[in-house]
Amino acid sequence: MVGMTKRWLCGALAVGLCGAPLIARAQMESREAIELQNEILSLRHDLDALQKTGNKGGSALGSAKHATPAVNASNSDILTQLLDRVSLLEDQMRQLRGHVDELSNQVAQQNADLGKKIDDLGFRVDTLEGGKHPAASPPAEAAADKIPPSTSPPPAPLGTLPVPPPAPSAAGKEGAGKEGAAKPAKPTADSLLQDGRAAFARHDYASAEDSAEQALALKGGHVVDARFLLGQSLAAQHQFQKAALAFDDTYKAAPTGPRAPEALLGLAESLTAINAKPAACATLAKFAKEFPAARQGLRDRAQTLRQHAACG
Repeated sequence: MVGMTKRWLCGALAVGLCGAPLIARAQMESREAIELQNEILSLRHDLDALQKTGNKGGSALGSAKHATPAVNASNSDILTQLLDRVSLLEDQMRQLRGHVDELSNQVAQQNADLGKKIDDLGFRVDTLEGGKHPAASPPAEAAADKIPPSTSPPPAPLGTLPVPPPAPSAAGKEGAGKEGAAKPAKPTADSLLQDGRAAFARHDYASAEDSAEQALALKGGHVVDARFLLGQSLAAQHQFQKAALAFDDTYKAAPTGPRAPEALLGLAESLTAINAKPAACATLAKFAKEFPAARQGLRDRAQTLRQHAACG
């Protein structure tokens, strides 16, 4: 299964090879180099023909020996022009060869970088298939409640009356109100999840992802719901590799919780989308084994996913 997954990864990512434009450019310049080479050969052929014609013309003049200097001068000018042209074309050939070598080096570097990315992604998918992905971190322990010290004033001595504190002026009340309004309360995990679900419902998947990540940063008992919302948002944005990891974390955090069946289905759907069908079928088999009494809608969805993944 691991070998099949790696072969699938190599084929899927090779389609988007970022070095393809460089290869096409190198091939184009190679064709130009061939055309220049052909032009140089043609000019050399013309030079040879012109030299032969000049030699024949000098020997065949016979009685018209006075015309020989003019013909030789004309041939000399043409030869000079042709030689300059050949020299220029040879310089262009050398420049094109240098460009082709440079582009070949860039393509080789980009292929090496792409191979590293394929290996990294293959490791992540292998981890999902083997069940070695680290479980989500446990929620942080709640801090112990502390009883604040008493703030009541000390008892007044006998025979005296306590002096009441001065009443705040109107300006003081207004300033205190502005200061309080300037410091809005920090969002809670519940409010972030509520905002994220609302954003997901209106198809604002990027905002839903942001809300889920903020809720995860707060930690606590809402981690499972936050991870599940994150997986949904990433899958809706077709970021299926990240979505698979988020759904896997959701299931690992609470394998018997209410989100576990949907998390397994989300994981199977994401794996099918990235063509990791053996891993998707294994996840669907796990769903059928662990949640045989799941509601009918989830069982129907699992059956549809089995058909898409071509599970046996």
